[in-house]
Amino acid sequence: MADWSRDAPVAPDVPCPFGHDGERRRVVDTIWEAEGAAEYQCSQCGIVFLYPLMTLDEERDFYGAKFAEYMAKRGQAGGADPQDSFEKWKPEGARRLQLLRPWLREGMRVLEIGSATGFLLDAIRPYVGEVVGIEPGQDFREFSTAELGIEAHANREAVAGQSFDLILSYYVVEHLRDPVGELGDWLGLLNPGGHCAVEVPNVDDALVKYWQVEAFDRFYWQKAHYFNYSHETLAMVMRMAGFADVQTIPEQRYDISNHVHWLWQGKPGGLGKYTDLLDDGVNREYARRLKALWHCDTVMAVATKGR
Repeated sequence: MADWSRDAPVAPDVPCPFGHDGERRRVVDTIWEAEGAAEYQCSQCGIVFLYPLMTLDEERDFYGAKFAEYMAKRGQAGGADPQDSFEKWKPEGARRLQLLRPWLREGMRVLEIGSATGFLLDAIRPYVGEVVGIEPGQDFREFSTAELGIEAHANREAVAGQSFDLILSYYVVEHLRDPVGELGDWLGLLNPGGHCAVEVPNVDDALVKYWQVEAFDRFYWQKAHYFNYSHETLAMVMRMAGFADVQTIPEQRYDISNHVHWLWQGKPGGLGKYTDLLDDGVNREYARRLKALWHCDTVMAVATKGR
């Protein structure tokens, strides 16, 4: 199996974002809409990170006026219409619910950071006491409140001083400029013994690390993802933030047809395309093996706040 960082050029002038002294090697320099940026890996801690990042002004502009257009280019399900997005993401909410069930209990308070239209909070609220969302997108936030009756706020400052039993965040941590500091702030919102569950894209995804599909590289590496986590580096960052008992869980969302399509056609759109040949049995075994080797497409981590 190839290793995309083994023979990469050393980049001594690029610092490890966590201050480690190991060599930094350039992994790839084809970053979606980020000319001049590249991905690097620290040999000491293993973190894969983007450098340079957007400036704070560029970041504010990107997540304000440009983000919806950016996600549309990448084929974001549901688009900008809140009702359409909610319906299209409901199956994803059901997937997440099944993984979360062991940590849900009656009466608990749950906060989701990056709650979108509220599709996940809507799915889990029959199993808990109260759900609250943080969603900067005004249209999605207002939809979740007006249509679903879910309390939602524009930013984390709105829940300062409150406490929760479970904090959820999906596909947010990879966007954070300071993940250790931000996760530490989330820790402060948890009750003792509470949990934080996050899910991120896996940098060891088979299409990136095993098959090394160049077309997928141009899709996968993007300027919005400041950090690209493996199960090991995600656990490391959560421990650095002060969490304890970090459990990592492999998850595979896309089927073998999707991977075959990338390998054959070099583009997305293969989900379910070849199921007449690659049936459920083949797909289940492929997914099982990917997860066993941590070449799955996402990693979930559940961590605890000490008592």
